[in-house]
Amino acid sequence: MNLGLRSALALLFFLAFLFPAAKTLEAQTLKVPYVSLSPTAGPLWIAYEAGFFKRNNVNTELLYIPGGSTIIQAIISGDVKIANMAPPSAIGAWAKGFDLVLIASGVDQLLETVVTGPAIKSPTDLKNKKIGVSRFGSLTDMALREALRHYKLNPDKDVTIMQTGGEATRFAALTTGAIDGAMLSGDKLVQAEKLGYHVSIDLSKLPIYYPVNGVIASKKFLASNRDVARGFLRAWVEGIKAFKTDKELSVKVLAKYLKINDREILEKSHEIYRPVYKKIPYGDRRAVRFALDQMGKEIPDPAKLNADNFIDNSILAELEKSGFIDQLYNETPKK
Repeated sequence: MNLGLRSALALLFFLAFLFPAAKTLEAQTLKVPYVSLSPTAGPLWIAYEAGFFKRNNVNTELLYIPGGSTIIQAIISGDVKIANMAPPSAIGAWAKGFDLVLIASGVDQLLETVVTGPAIKSPTDLKNKKIGVSRFGSLTDMALREALRHYKLNPDKDVTIMQTGGEATRFAALTTGAIDGAMLSGDKLVQAEKLGYHVSIDLSKLPIYYPVNGVIASKKFLASNRDVARGFLRAWVEGIKAFKTDKELSVKVLAKYLKINDREILEKSHEIYRPVYKKIPYGDRRAVRFALDQMGKEIPDPAKLNADNFIDNSILAELEKSGFIDQLYNETPKK
């Protein structure tokens, strides 16, 4: 063996020692954060619990990370490849130049409500009151501000908006009197109503079209791991179908993740969210455009941004064209 060949082999062994062969992403665990402990995440939880991800060769680990901005930082850093979350935080980051894309949007209808005690009888009574949201810049914050403007209230002057964390901590802050109202939905809304609180503003009844729950990824991940993204979306779409058609499975999974045993609360929570999920969860430019328009103070010239550049519906289009989604819904629905 000549000196050159020995040197080349030695270098290869050295590099192999320093950089052992990496597993493909398909063989690794895909960490998938979700942003809210609410029925919004129901299809994701079902896809995991029912084995839909495994069936589509995607080994997943679900992570609860409250706060969309925290998840976005994880995606940007590369620690997270794909996430199930409210898209506004991602839209804001994309608008500032970060490499993010919306590959699906399950719900584009605001289901948040402003829940208050009986002393507040109408939206105008919210003036000079303290209302809890998760974090500034979050979906709950942006939705509340838009609702207040709809009722001619200045969100920066007329109402004190407070960062009070996730659904559970907002619920606790409301019921202990720390705040006058809270942005609540799903099971926490049902629980609050059972305690005598009521809805002062129901955002689903306002003329607001907004991205509430979607799948966010980096464009780099999508380009280099398209098969993984396709498997993830297949499983998530199966989760949506089950959420819409299999009540018993949905209630069972919601009970596990929400840690609630009250059948009435679980059924009502499921019934609120079940019909609003789209059969084919295409990202919609109208919802993204609306979100961008609400970010005027954060983003210079948001009107110049093309919402279509944030959306990539190509994988969902493939699934629809293949007949996969229609075939799912042609199965006999469960009660």
